[in-house]
Amino acid sequence: MKIGIVGPADRAMAWESHLRPHKSVSEVIITSKLKDIGNVDACLLLDDSDKRLAHLLEAVKQGYHCFLVSPLPTDRQKIQKIYHAAEESNVLLQFSHWPTLAPASKWMSKKVAKPSLIQIIREINHSEFYDSDHDFSHYWINELAFCMRWINGAVHHIDLKTVSFSGDHLYMLHLFLRFNSGATANIYINAASTEYNHHRVAADKNYMLDCNVREQKVRLAEQKNNQKRLYVNRQTFDASKSAELASMEFLKSIQLNRATIYNGYHLVELTKTIEKVKKRLART
Repeated sequence: MKIGIVGPADRAMAWESHLRPHKSVSEVIITSKLKDIGNVDACLLLDDSDKRLAHLLEAVKQGYHCFLVSPLPTDRQKIQKIYHAAEESNVLLQFSHWPTLAPASKWMSKKVAKPSLIQIIREINHSEFYDSDHDFSHYWINELAFCMRWINGAVHHIDLKTVSFSGDHLYMLHLFLRFNSGATANIYINAASTEYNHHRVAADKNYMLDCNVREQKVRLAEQKNNQKRLYVNRQTFDASKSAELASMEFLKSIQLNRATIYNGYHLVELTKTIEKVKKRLART
């Protein structure tokens, strides 16, 4: 396969290093503009700009399988347009939702394919939050996307509670989700904490998983022979491998003509739920 990478040269070269080792890749073309990419089978768009969805739609219309490496877009109308265009053109889409693509997350999803419960606690040091380029919604949307992708079902019920003071600034959110399957997810975000804490817990009938997200450490607990004691297996993963694994997933999907790990359908469903959550937030 010939793969094109569209984006800044320094970032493109880093992604090229992830693609080159794959036997299926015969050539990698790097360019700053989509129009100069030439005849390729697929392309990586390294695009953080406000026009990234317009660039993605253009690439889809040209028939390229696309991996958009960017902050997760949430414009529902534009995403639906791209999704339908990709479906009509038989083009694969992959989006860089890093919580889903992280090595620890991938291992967890293999152990527990469909969790019946997810609980997420994310506490952010307030000074770090204040200095960050991300607004509060960035944090809960990322965790919402993670829960929806893993449980892989429609949200049936939403309940939430927030803490805010004057103005529109949120500092704390507790979001409860119930899915059509009966699975539930709790998301707690606190942007006024003194210390950083980011844990994801998930369970089904056989296993309980506890992930320290920053350290990419996972505890898997299981019961044996109906004993009270739980047996624990500990795993540690390298977060720096996320981009390499994401590129491998994209190439495998093209080779096998299967849906990508985080695709247009997942993003469309996410944006529908984001709109529902935002309507609830507007009433609080």
